[in-house]
Amino acid sequence: MADAPESFTHPISEKIRTHAMSLPETVEGSSCVNRAFTAGGKNFAFLGEKDDECKLRIKLAASLPEIEARASNDADRWQVGSGGWVLLVFPPGDAPKITDLRRWLTESFRLLAPKKVVARLDG
Repeated sequence: MADAPESFTHPISEKIRTHAMSLPETVEGSSCVNRAFTAGGKNFAFLGEKDDECKLRIKLAASLPEIEARASNDADRWQVGSGGWVLLVFPPGDAPKITDLRRWLTESFRLLAPKKVVARLDG
């Protein structure tokens, strides 16, 4: 039996974890110092905390222009990488809205999880 994952320090990280784990067939593991959320063998999100900072890496497509616009105003907090991968860096007390975080997590899941797993999300 696998050990239970450590608790996050910040409530926003726990909210992100809760949503990620609510998606079909999601399991939580680790990747370097971050938590990795995987569905059907495909990583769709990485979440980490360091001191008073949260970091969330996800892949986006439809929401990418929104993140690119935010990155043009605050490149330290909103980072757009290659292939649609984005890194959100934020203090826990100044996180993006949880509705946005859930939407982006779900989008990343839809892009990366196998189609048969995504179909379970759609019922």
